[in-house]
Parts: sequence; structure tokens; C-alpha cells
Amino acid sequence: MATKNQIIKKKIEFINVHKYGKIFKSNSLIIQKLFDKKLNNSLKLGYKVTKKLGNAVKRNKAKRIMRDLVRRNMSKYGKNNFLYILTAKKELFKTPFKDLEQEFIKLLTK
Repeated sequence: MATKNQIIKKKIEFINVHKYGKIFKSNSLIIQKLFDKKLNNSLKLGYKVTKKLGNAVKRNKAKRIMRDLVRRNMSKYGKNNFLYILTAKKELFKTPFKDLEQEFIKLLTK
């Protein structure tokens, strides 16, 4: 059965993942995971891009890159009943997409 991806929209969900979730870091991405039984075989995703990354154009580009990584790989490597928050680092723009994809898969499978 295919997983259904939802977007994290409430601030309290971001706070709970930050407080109680596990953090995995790479050169260009940070992923935070938290298990939640209430999700009923679906997963929730959140994207976090701060102003340290750059202006609005760069932040939007970072979100597009992260959404593309999720679209291509989450159905294969993502686990059900988890909340995921992806955070972009400045190295995201310097890293080729193939390497980003490998980093993302490595973080998901930890």
C-alpha cells in the first residue's frame, strides 16, 4: 500500500519533533524524525529554511530542491507513522543533485 504524504502545518508539531525526535545531519541537510502511532500508515513532512540561507529566491529554491528529493525518494525509503522535518544548509546549493540524493537516502535509512 502506498504511503500518503501530508504536510506539517502546526507549530506544535514542529516543536514536538524538535524536542523528542532524533536528529541526523549531513553536509547539506538535516533530518529530524519522530515516530507517531496516530498517523495511520502515513507520514508527515515539514520543510525548514532559515534566513541565514539567503534571500527569498534562495530559500524558495532550497524548498523546491528538498521537495524534489522527497518526491523521488520518500516512497522507497521513508517509513510510515513518522514525522520528518528537513532543514537546508548553505552547502545545499554547492552540492550536485546526485550527491544530495545519496545524502538524503543515507539519512532516511539511519
